[in-house]
Amino acid sequence: MDARTLSLPISTLDYKQPATVQVGAPVSDVIDIMQISGSGCVLVVDEEQRLSGIITDRDLLVHINGKRLDPTAVNVEDIMTPNPETLRASDPIAFALNLMHLGHFRHVPLSITDDQQQEFPVGIISTRDVLDHVAIFIENQEGDI
Repeated sequence: MDARTLSLPISTLDYKQPATVQVGAPVSDVIDIMQISGSGCVLVVDEEQRLSGIITDRDLLVHINGKRLDPTAVNVEDIMTPNPETLRASDPIAFALNLMHLGHFRHVPLSITDDQQQEFPVGIISTRDVLDHVAIFIENQEGDI
């Protein structure tokens, strides 16, 4: 893999549309969404669809299952990571890898920012998305050998 591949924008990856849940929803909604979508995270948005936080499968294990809490009795804002780090679809893949490595993140929201600096989620990038991209690159290079 060369530096040109890592300088490609995140938009070249096959990233997913974000699964979202509203602030105030019970954590049981997050569990249902994750099971249906097969996603490892859900973004938390406010009533105007602005990004408020992120909940990952790891959060569910630590904050709900680990404490034996009833997911119908806990709201998403009680366990979410507020104001998560975000990237833009135009950012290079290298930015995503660096942020994931430094922050120990497996998922990073992609967002757009409006004139008031409010962030609105437009996608989610995962380590799997990057690995799938690298695997395709390697497969294509094997034919050149």
